[in-house]
Amino acid sequence: MAKLKAKTIVMDGYIKWARLRTSEMDTKFVPDGQYNAEFYPEDQENLDKIMSEAKERGKKIALKDPYDGEGFGTGKYFKIYRNHVNRSVEEFGGPPVVFKMGEDYEGIVKRWDFETDGLIGNGSRVRVKLVMYGEGNMAGHRLEKLGVLDLVSYVPDAGMASGF
Repeated sequence: MAKLKAKTIVMDGYIKWARLRTSEMDTKFVPDGQYNAEFYPEDQENLDKIMSEAKERGKKIALKDPYDGEGFGTGKYFKIYRNHVNRSVEEFGGPPVVFKMGEDYEGIVKRWDFETDGLIGNGSRVRVKLVMYGEGNMAGHRLEKLGVLDLVSYVPDAGMASGF
């Protein structure tokens, strides 16, 4: 069997618990840092894009139910991620590129600025560009880009801000 080349997959869906900036990346479970989020495919067609590619590579994508009962799109999510440090190819590391897209931005694609545009809240509709690579237990995916189609602004919980 010929070795499979990396494949780009573009999907629309919803995002939850987005950690897309260096200041909020996961260092608890990934010491070198990881940018990640829960991604809820918008519909079965979008879900099938990654599931069929994963199946071809002998990889199973873990679809999960939202622990808080608040799902979007298909109602199930999988984790999308990008490592802060890629030891093999340096440009595969670092934060994913985030863009403004969609009607809210008059069809003009521009880089997202977290300082002026704000944080991306749960339920925001997005378009993700993932790269699926490898085979078998070495198969995986990497978040390349994320476009915000319809923003749900992140609003911190007042109780959480005070610590109680």
